[in-house]
Amino acid sequence: GDYGSVGFQRPVALAGGVPFALSRLDGSFLDEALDACDGILLGGGRDIEPHHFGQEATEHLAATEPHRDAFELDLVRRALDRKLPLLGACRGIQILNVALGGTLVQDVSVRAEWAEHPSDRGWRAWKEVERSSLAGEEEVPPHPRHPIAVEPGSRLHAALGVDEIEVDSFHHQALDRVAPDLTVAARAPDGVVEAVEL
Repeated sequence: GDYGSVGFQRPVALAGGVPFALSRLDGSFLDEALDACDGILLGGGRDIEPHHFGQEATEHLAATEPHRDAFELDLVRRALDRKLPLLGACRGIQILNVALGGTLVQDVSVRAEWAEHPSDRGWRAWKEVERSSLAGEEEVPPHPRHPIAVEPGSRLHAALGVDEIEVDSFHHQALDRVAPDLTVAARAPDGVVEAVEL
């Protein structure tokens, strides 16, 4: 089964929040929905259409979801206008970067120094992590992990209190040019941006 949406909503619930998925509404309907929100979590998913960041599709582009792209790009702008807190994970960090004028690489393999970054090779392993976690199993299966260097002075560094930490991570699109309003808060050892902050 697809545990992705539950995988993003469950931690919010465990932290004391009330998660609910926003329908792909627009205009006043979306504004009314946002009136009920204390924050926005942008989760994982398919590739972002490259025309949103000034590129043509290459052979590296995987499946896309154009209506979701349009909705989430609009959602980010509306949330920022309202000064709603935003947290992006996986595709979410990429949507945030694109919404603010940044660009992506369509696959980490296009950069020689990123060729070994955990990418699509980790997909099946990650699905097992989701399954075992939601099933309440004590042992989580092996899955992609790597350290990140956390930028001193960042909010992330203040929250974690460490210069380096190991994270669960794999992705095949990645941030290229970071949007002007964002600052890098963490990188993988190979240089891939793993966290940004407004």
